[in-house]
Amino acid sequence: MTLEEFATTTRHVISENGFEDYAPTAIYPVRALIKILTGVPSEVDTEQVALKWAGQDVGNEEEFLVAFKVDDSHFKVIRKIGPYSEDEVFSIY
Repeated sequence: MTLEEFATTTRHVISENGFEDYAPTAIYPVRALIKILTGVPSEVDTEQVALKWAGQDVGNEEEFLVAFKVDDSHFKVIRKIGPYSEDEVFSIY
């Protein structure tokens, strides 16, 4: 799955549910699994927490993507496969 594909899916969720309470969301394409992280305190580094959480049950070379809110109108998507990582910030619109 590409960053843009997951961003498109994330925008669809945001359009249906709003962005105010958007929680970090991870997808594991090989397992067709989606997880949502709830209860992240606002004073912690969301990126660090979301990345650690999303990567804890991942196989050695398994691909996963995680999206999380960075401000009131943007979210970031990170894609990891083993040591490879790429990321991009997207507008909610």
